[in-house]
Amino acid sequence: MTENIEFDAVVIGAGVVGLAIGTELCNYFDKVIVLDKESDFGQHVSSRHSGVIHSGIYYEPGSLKAKLCVEGNKLIYDYAANNNIGYLKCGKLVVGHGYNDLQKLRNLKKNGITNGVKDLRIISGEEALKIQPGLSCSDALWVPSTGIIDSHNLMLHLEREISTKGGLVYYNSEVTKISKEKESYALELLNQDPIIVSPVVVNSAGLWCDAVSSMIGIDKYKIHYCKGDYYKSNRYKDMNCLIYPLPSKLGLGIHSVLQLDGSVSFGPNAYYVDDISYEIDEKNLDNFHLSINKYLDINKDELFVDYSGIRPKPFGLGEEPKDFMIENELSNGFPNFINLIGIESPGLTCSLAIGHYVKSLLT
Repeated sequence: MTENIEFDAVVIGAGVVGLAIGTELCNYFDKVIVLDKESDFGQHVSSRHSGVIHSGIYYEPGSLKAKLCVEGNKLIYDYAANNNIGYLKCGKLVVGHGYNDLQKLRNLKKNGITNGVKDLRIISGEEALKIQPGLSCSDALWVPSTGIIDSHNLMLHLEREISTKGGLVYYNSEVTKISKEKESYALELLNQDPIIVSPVVVNSAGLWCDAVSSMIGIDKYKIHYCKGDYYKSNRYKDMNCLIYPLPSKLGLGIHSVLQLDGSVSFGPNAYYVDDISYEIDEKNLDNFHLSINKYLDINKDELFVDYSGIRPKPFGLGEEPKDFMIENELSNGFPNFINLIGIESPGLTCSLAIGHYVKSLLT
């Protein structure tokens, strides 16, 4: 006979958001488990990104992205400082070239102020050049609250915190079926006999969040895989801040990516794919070279393939961007089944705030 193992709460997905939710739920429940199908935490979206702590300037006022990013910005800096996690509050310059871009920068600043982002300034190209030598632009938006963080170490600390609080993080545990049984949910795992039973289930499965939602019978969500490539360069090192172009509907543009050791990459571009594959080659080299040279001088032979990532976007090519969808599916007949759909950028920044928000949704 198959054994049932009961928990107070189950989180599906051990990326940075799932681990942050697990940590938060451990403050309220005695028996919490985080499940992941991979052999370690953060093997997909959470380890294949730019590692940026965003400020909240881009997102529609009143949206979850705006609210959780501004709140999460402070939370993640505080958490990193309190736990000796490497980070750098380096700031960023969003650069423009000409009058039309200046208007866009002003609108971006206005949007950021509406969202509660502090200390934003429009500066001249000369001022921007003083912040980052070698930079080419006519104007820029200075965003001092942007930074970078060691996301691997952040996830490691969250995982350890779950264990310290009495929770569990189980790997190689792929959920294959979810059934509603009276006031609880029964989760079956691939090639494992025990059935996990819990009245609270949080779907934080990233690229597979729509598939997990479908297991319970909620088929209204559709995730689109949006891939981004990164190219590294030895031309620049120890840059003073991040450099971003103006954003598009699909992404924030090919920007500088800084590591805590001072190394520099550039990316990501953005294009939709049908399958999950992290292979990368030089097919986008010309586009990267052209994009980077709008704000920094670099030769094509100074760029090398680095890595790629895939974001779980809740909208397809040609569709309007959508906000995070974080729902208690009570109205669909599934109380305390919490779906997190389309948690892409700025998910890392929002992670701790998302943990608080998910807890607030529980009934």
